Amino acid sequence: MFRAAFIALASGLVLTPVQAGVLANYDVLAQSHDRALRSESDRRSVAAELDRHIQRLGERYLAPGQDLHIEFTRIDLAGEYEPWRTGWQDVRILRDVTPPRIHFDYTLFQHGKPVRRGEARLSDMNYLSDPRARGDGDRLVHEKLLLDDWFRKSFR
Repeated sequence: MFRAAFIALASGLVLTPVQAGVLANYDVLAQSHDRALRSESDRRSVAAELDRHIQRLGERYLAPGQDLHIEFTRIDLAGEYEPWRTGWQDVRILRDVTPPRIHFDYTLFQHGKPVRRGEARLSDMNYLSDPRARGDGDRLVHEKLLLDDWFRKSFR
């Protein structure tokens, strides 16, 4: 591989990245009113889990030479804690009126040049009816499904 890169450079060819990349900014989590994101360790954990998922989506949907920069502006996890429920203070109760919401600005780069910019406002009021989430023990399954759908529609 090193020899191929050297030959390409010596002959004046430009190398393009083999894999696409996604760069995401989760600073908005620090201002979230979501009880699940109150502590720094909770915010880091959610950001790391979402980031791993987004990186996999980038590898799957972005073409070689493409990079995607995402600036999250709002992340509301599905469900809410209901502190008035005795013995259930640490359980998120999922209801139709508490859907996941993810808002972000994005820029798609092709070989370092911006080719598309936009804003995404993701939410699913019918998230409880989505059969893909049934039986899945992933705590962020509903948020990940929103991102799955957006990547599939945006980069197919």
